[in-house]
Amino acid sequence: HRPEEIGVAEAVFIWVKSYDTQMALRHALPLIGDHTQLISLQNGLGNLEVLAQSVGENRVLGGTTAQGATLIGDGRVRHAGEGMTLLGLYSGKKAANGELPDAEVVRFAKMLQNAGIPTQPVADVKTALWHKLIVNAAINPLTAITGLKNGQLIECEETHLLLGTVVKETVEIALAEGIQLEGDVKRHVEDVCRTTATNTSSMLQDVLKRRRTEIDAINGAIVATAAERGLSAPINRTLTYLVKAIEFQSSGATNHEPTA
Repeated sequence: HRPEEIGVAEAVFIWVKSYDTQMALRHALPLIGDHTQLISLQNGLGNLEVLAQSVGENRVLGGTTAQGATLIGDGRVRHAGEGMTLLGLYSGKKAANGELPDAEVVRFAKMLQNAGIPTQPVADVKTALWHKLIVNAAINPLTAITGLKNGQLIECEETHLLLGTVVKETVEIALAEGIQLEGDVKRHVEDVCRTTATNTSSMLQDVLKRRRTEIDAINGAIVATAAERGLSAPINRTLTYLVKAIEFQSSGATNHEPTA
C-alpha cells in the first residue's frame, strides 16, 4: 500500500541509510499526524535532529540495534546476527525519578519485544548512540578500506592497532561532548569484532556493491563534532577521506584530472 492509502499511523519507523532520512520522511508524510511518533534505529549522528525538525523533539524516539542483516537481493535479507535493541526519547526527557525511561519509550520497547525483537528502554539515548557510533567508526571504515571481515580486523596486527587509535580518538571527543561512557570501550569494540567475526560490515557491503556509504554520518560526523569543540580528529578525518575516495572511484569518475 502507498502511504496515502494507509492513513495516519501511531508510529512511523525510519530505518533507512542516514543520507536517505529526509527522503524517507517526505514519503512518510501522509502517515504522520499530530500524535505520530517517529522512531529511528539508524547509524551515525544527525538523523534524530532531522526528524525532530519535522515533528518536535518529544515525538522522536531513537536508539541502536545489534540485529545484523545482509541484503542479498530484492526483498531478500539474511539475518546475520541477534542482539539487543536500545530505545530512548530524543529530547532526553526522563521520568519523575530522573532515572527511568519515558512511558512512551517503555510502550514502544514492549511493542518491539512482542514482535520478537529483544528491546530495552533507556533514559539516555545520546549515550547509547555514541557507544554504537564508536563501534561503527572503528569497524566500518577499516573493513571498507581493507576488504577484511570484522573478525579479521583484530587478527591483523596493523588493523588492530588502527582500530585502537580510532577508538581512543573518538572516546576523547565523546567525553568532550559530555557523553558518560561505561566500561572498557576498546575491549567492547574488540568483542564486537569477535562476535561478528564472519560478518561483512554494512559499509563494506556498500563499497562492494558500489553504493554510497554512511561515512559522513559516522566518522565525518565525529570530525564535525570535534571541530565544534575546538578539537582535531585526524584519524577519523583520514578514514573519512579514504572512504570518500573509494566512493569517488566507484562513481566512475576515474578520469578526474587534478587542477594545479
